[in-house]
Amino acid sequence: MFVSVLLLWICLCFLFVQFRSRRPKNFPPGPFALPFLGNALNLSLDNPLKYFESLRMTYGNIYSLYIGPRAAVVVSGTQALKEALVNKAVDFAGRPQDTYINAVVEEKGVILADYGTKWKEHRRFALTTMRNFGLGKQSMEQRILGELQHTINKLEKNTGKSLSAQVMFHNIASNVICLVLFAKRFEYDDEFIVKYVENFTEINKMINGPWSFLYDCFPCIRRFPLPFNKAFKRIQVTLKRMTSSIINEHMKTRVPGQP
Repeated sequence: MFVSVLLLWICLCFLFVQFRSRRPKNFPPGPFALPFLGNALNLSLDNPLKYFESLRMTYGNIYSLYIGPRAAVVVSGTQALKEALVNKAVDFAGRPQDTYINAVVEEKGVILADYGTKWKEHRRFALTTMRNFGLGKQSMEQRILGELQHTINKLEKNTGKSLSAQVMFHNIASNVICLVLFAKRFEYDDEFIVKYVENFTEINKMINGPWSFLYDCFPCIRRFPLPFNKAFKRIQVTLKRMTSSIINEHMKTRVPGQP
């Protein structure tokens, strides 16, 4: 019996040592991290900044922690931030890569894509195209002001009633984008804009939720029909199909040289 318990403890200690989060050489100091979970259990969802502040007081302005199995370095303090973001801007130009987000957006885009040649080319193309559509020109200001007037009219009509500020601001931003890309705005109760905003909101919740964390940490579960698949379905089935229908409409009436 004693030998069995001893062997069990040896095995558990071996597994713990093998799978514990190990800081690379010359890595900033930080709190002890559990295997697989890292420091996730210590993070307060209500007030995570309080935990980060306690670590700063213990380890200084530059410290490390583990979010699941992934290491993260936290930089705080004016001088340290200036050194990283200004003096060594190119070295710190990369963006944290999230497996789930990359899978949802198919590793495309500018905002969340990692810094590099591909990002530069995509950004250059996006800016050139958007400028051709009026971004940064006086016409853009008129579109924004016009959309704000529609919002003011809606607020006046709903005086005394409760409205969701989040949905309202999403509608404003979405309609300005639609005016640039599609040369068309939608009424706030239009099925297209309602469904579009709803899908983006739900995808954002999924990306910032616990299922995203599990998708990143445990590759073995990615093939199972779990809730994180909802984001893929919303992107592929709903948003792409809705956008394609508008693109097809524009292709029928396309005039070369007039974006």
